Amino acid sequence: MKSRILVLVASLLLASTGLSQKNQEKPKLHSDFYFGSYPVSREFATVMSKERARLLLVGFHNGWDIEKIAKESKSPEDELERLFADLQEARFADEVDSFEDRPMLPVIREKDIKKIQKSLEGHILEVTSLLRSNWPEIETGISPAQTTAKDIPHDQLLYEIVVGGILFGGMNDAFFTDQTMMVPPPRREGSQRYYAWLVESDPKLAGTLKREQWDSGGFTLVTIGPNLPQTRTSLDRIRMDKGMVLDEADARRLRSFITIFSKERLLPYFKKNRSAFLEVVNQFDAGRYVRVSDAFAWYYDQIANGVVQQLVAARLIQPPSSGSYAYALKAPER
Repeated sequence: MKSRILVLVASLLLASTGLSQKNQEKPKLHSDFYFGSYPVSREFATVMSKERARLLLVGFHNGWDIEKIAKESKSPEDELERLFADLQEARFADEVDSFEDRPMLPVIREKDIKKIQKSLEGHILEVTSLLRSNWPEIETGISPAQTTAKDIPHDQLLYEIVVGGILFGGMNDAFFTDQTMMVPPPRREGSQRYYAWLVESDPKLAGTLKREQWDSGGFTLVTIGPNLPQTRTSLDRIRMDKGMVLDEADARRLRSFITIFSKERLLPYFKKNRSAFLEVVNQFDAGRYVRVSDAFAWYYDQIANGVVQQLVAARLIQPPSSGSYAYALKAPER
């Protein structure tokens, strides 16, 4: 009997220790952070794969200077100074008027996620419901593409247009044009413009889905999915794979549908609930050094990822089995 009691006590102690460790916050400085951006930046994703780059930005988030970051991370101070210069050039960190170094992207920690988790779940359900209530209009709107892309399964085509076209394409364009929730992305290295973020512990919270867009051969090419190919897909490759390639008339009609649907069906919901969204993003610690647009860009990315999960679970759209989908629309004449 005594041995059973000892075993029970030991089990309770182990459970208590595990619970305590689970609820314990991570150290103020560590490198278990994941990078995300919109639009995708392959170049800076490579930079952020370096542990010390992440440590530097997290340290700045904490309000530390390079000397303290070097001490806490046991990193050579001169190496961090050189890395800071690279981050400055790429506009990912800077020195402000008070001689304090700061990130130029939000660093989002687990405690931030806990504060906004309930709100995020509610907004995902509301946007999903809004999309589903307008599903007949979506079905009608994709008809130009459906006529041309006969070899593509219907639920895959819906994924490409709803996810790649509306949620991660048209909606961001609508936000940038309207400027109620977000202004156009900040300029980074060279002529690139994109929002970016670092999120603690869970790569899914940095954004599962990635969208890349570029022009080639008179067409706008888009890839959408959880994993982008190592190199950009060519127009010839899309044609060979019997992917969606729309010529001028069909491309114009599909673009028009995506733009109108985003502006008239989804954007009004976000503008109507602007105060609720501001209340959420103002809870981030990063709010003391980044703009509301920078924080909302991450929050919307999480909403869009969550909505896609809901639509996939409802079997309304079919995600790629691996990698991503790719399609091409004839670029408008300039």
